[in-house]
Amino acid sequence: MRTKNPTHIRIFKVGAVVASIAMLMTACASAEQAKGKQSGGDAEYYKAAVAEAKAIADGKDLNKSLEMVGLNSGGDGQALQELYKAFTEGTGVSVKYTGAPDVNNIVQSRLQAGNPPDVADLSLGIGLSYAKDGDTIDLSDAFGDELNENFSEEALENTSVDGKVFGIYQGFNNFMLWYNPETYSGPESPTSWEQIKDWTTEQADEGNPVWCAAQNAGAQSGFPGAQFLENIFLKKYGPELYREWGEGGLPWTSPEVKDAFEEFGAMIGTDDNVAGGVSGILSTQIATGYNGLTSDPASCQAILWGAWVPGYLGDTVRPGENLDFYRVPATNEEFADYELFQSSASVGFTDNDTTKAFLQFISSTPAQTYLASLGRWPVANKNVASDAYPTTILKKISEEYFGSSGTKPAIGPNALADPETQNAYWKGVVTYLQNPSQLDDVLKTIQAASEE
Repeated sequence: MRTKNPTHIRIFKVGAVVASIAMLMTACASAEQAKGKQSGGDAEYYKAAVAEAKAIADGKDLNKSLEMVGLNSGGDGQALQELYKAFTEGTGVSVKYTGAPDVNNIVQSRLQAGNPPDVADLSLGIGLSYAKDGDTIDLSDAFGDELNENFSEEALENTSVDGKVFGIYQGFNNFMLWYNPETYSGPESPTSWEQIKDWTTEQADEGNPVWCAAQNAGAQSGFPGAQFLENIFLKKYGPELYREWGEGGLPWTSPEVKDAFEEFGAMIGTDDNVAGGVSGILSTQIATGYNGLTSDPASCQAILWGAWVPGYLGDTVRPGENLDFYRVPATNEEFADYELFQSSASVGFTDNDTTKAFLQFISSTPAQTYLASLGRWPVANKNVASDAYPTTILKKISEEYFGSSGTKPAIGPNALADPETQNAYWKGVVTYLQNPSQLDDVLKTIQAASEE
């Protein structure tokens, strides 16, 4: 990671990048998800959440209100506020939640002024920076045993500094291999990346492009490809090297990173492999560039991207009929259970019983079960039953990635790289797709950006 600039200057600059990417993805709840019970969820789950809040508050002298800021607004923000109503009913503490795209700038300026919000929902990389600076409260000391019961060891490691947990997950979006069962001709339940590569080549030889892979996202163009590429890296080289890459310890010019780029290019950088050809995926907006999976006729058979894909496909989705997913298969079987994910962390800045009680509540199984019943996204608490979700897709994600599935979340550049590196990375993906012969120069450029 960058060390020359002060940490909080770096956080300020990353705000716009993180916010814009988050808004691109979280704004896309699928039609099925949008039918989730956003104005109340499951009544029994709500009662259980209220009871949990009462139990947490018992014997504590809590403040009358708590302030929280986060990225989520609109339907997603409403879902969170539905959850926070249960905390208010159980404790009497009013939760004042504000969803804003510039949340990172808000937090930085208020910390500098000495009046931070009690809680903020931040990207993992930004939360980690504040934790390293000692600005966040230690949740392990406050309710560590519960955290260990509710989240996997790997999930907690990704929100910890020196063994102290600094943040709580409220949503957890995995990456997967999406396919259309009505048109998919690939390997059933693929267990190796080689199977996907061979199938892609076979289909290309028959004139059938496998992938929808739009990259045009304005100033963030290339970020979907970067996430595709990182899945390849993680599943081949493992979580330790993946995190080392994200933190700047593994150079962008290393053989491993170059190999991941080349593997990515072999899949997406070949005209015959992608719908519309390489020039097409570079010019097509991500808002519509994945529709070919479920269109009639379909123009591709697969997408490697996050849990938000159904939202991009819209009303054409018929879960289980023309949309389903597999876990991304691994090149190295040893790393098959490790998964890339997109998430934020709710961190506490005010060290008092009210803030700790609130964070303990939103991490609890009753609270996350009620949040799951609102149908907006997967939750990370491993004790939440898949039956809590109101939609087919979310139920399956829960069964495949959480509970007893053995999924081990990992973080790398997607969550940890600073904004200058991220921008150079995404631009590099585009440049590489345009001209693969420039890969060495692309990697040198990204490395230089990471060292500024």
